[in-house]
Amino acid sequence: MNDLLAAKLTIARIKVQLLDLAGELIADNLSDKEYAISLIMKVVEYIDEYDVKV
Repeated sequence: MNDLLAAKLTIARIKVQLLDLAGELIADNLSDKEYAISLIMKVVEYIDEYDVKV
């Protein structure tokens, strides 16, 4: 069970970092940021959908 909890913690940290990155992209003035933000959000949604419930 400890391995599963450690994996969930790692996934949660990745998710937080992706959301932070998306926030930085929103604040930045990049021309293609909408595409980058949508890709990041797809990864976060995938994690939410397929993450194992403990």
